[in-house]
Amino acid sequence: MPGQKCWRGWVNFDLPEQYHQEAMEMWGKGKRFGFVKMSDKSLYWYALVNKKHFSKDLNLLSVFKDFNGLVSEILQATPPEHIILNDITDLSPIPKWYSEHLCLIGDAAHATTPNMGQGACQAIEDAYIIGELLKTHTEYDKIFEEFQTIRRKKVDYIVRTSRTIGEISQWERGNSIRNFLMRFLPESVNQKLAEKIIRLEK
Repeated sequence: MPGQKCWRGWVNFDLPEQYHQEAMEMWGKGKRFGFVKMSDKSLYWYALVNKKHFSKDLNLLSVFKDFNGLVSEILQATPPEHIILNDITDLSPIPKWYSEHLCLIGDAAHATTPNMGQGACQAIEDAYIIGELLKTHTEYDKIFEEFQTIRRKKVDYIVRTSRTIGEISQWERGNSIRNFLMRFLPESVNQKLAEKIIRLEK
């Protein structure tokens, strides 16, 4: 299991204009902080630490004091009632997603960590594929079997890749090497990853 704790928050906050059109994520040693503008006056943020360093009295301001000062401003502005805390988990591949007239889709079949932002996206793709199959098939067992055949390779890739990204981003050692390699990662690699995520198999 990924072994990370994640705080998620929502707050009214005036972000500097440079952050208005992009999502941001900052990596430290065994910790991450990210945020994205949601509307003119609000933003969504998340903060992660490795579970072994978690305690109920953990102070996020102290944990992220070495990050950009904007992080502290966001945390200080967020009311406690606007923050939730969860474990980051995924689901080991299960061999079969369907039985008789019942079929699992989305996180019920292939739960993934949120590192690629693909949880809801893959559930929508699942529903779309089933809808397309219903146009030409009438037997549910055949529909569900073909659905799993079509979707299996991609969702397994998403789950594995998302977990790997989460593990690398939470390293506590070797950060200098990680950061160096990430800085000089060819754009073609990012492009190939994006294409693999976007492509919808039918």
